[in-house]
Order: sequence, then structure tokens, then C-alpha cells
Amino acid sequence: MQITTKTEYSLRALCELCFREKPVSLRIIADTQRLPLKYLEHLFRDLKSNDIVRSISGAKGGYILNKNAENITLFDILQAVEKEISPNPCACSLDTPYCIGLPCKFHDVWEKINLQIFEYYKKITLSEICKEIKE
Repeated sequence: MQITTKTEYSLRALCELCFREKPVSLRIIADTQRLPLKYLEHLFRDLKSNDIVRSISGAKGGYILNKNAENITLFDILQAVEKEISPNPCACSLDTPYCIGLPCKFHDVWEKINLQIFEYYKKITLSEICKEIKE
């Protein structure tokens, strides 16, 4: 599966929240991580609606993690920001242009591979990702 900019930018922004441990404005995240502010606004709407972050109002407001970084997985982030999270187009649906037949002969194979990949994503936490980046 190719990680899209939605997931990459979300991870970078969420790690910034982990490192600072206090409310951070999207402007500061955008400037620090060199990310487009408008794009971050869109991503944070999705992250907020999926309970990964929450906003704090006021002069010292911004965004913070809504739960501990140990309890947020890469799979949670993918689900929040991606429309489709299937590693292979064949497994998205049986009516994709990639499928030769209905179902194609590889469909079940890809489905098993997808399940293994998703299980791996569910084991990787934001805390682990941030720790690796910090080192």
C-alpha cells in the first residue's frame, strides 16, 4: 500500500502534537512541518471527527491529542483521513477496472494479504512512530 500525503501529513502533524504536549495551532504545525495550512485544516476536521484530536479555544488554544499516543494506531489515522484504505485495488470491490473477472482469481489472495497488513497497522502506535522520528 502506498501511503498518501493525507496520511503522511497527518502523521507529521500528530507527531508535532506529541512533541509539544500542549495545544498547538495549525499555523505553528504548518510552519514547523512545512505543510500547507489549508490541507491541514481539512485533515484536522477528519481527525477531530474521528476523536483523534480535539480543539481548545482561546488565546493559548489549538489542537491536542484526544487520547494517549499509545492508544492511537496507524490504522486509526488511516481510517480517519483516507477514503479507501485497501492496499490493493482488487480488494476494494469486485467491480473495479483492475478485476479481470467477477471475482478475479487473485481476489481472495489479496484479501488475505490486506488483512495481514491491516493487523500490522493496528499494532503500530503513534507513540512508537514519534519515538522513532525523535531518535
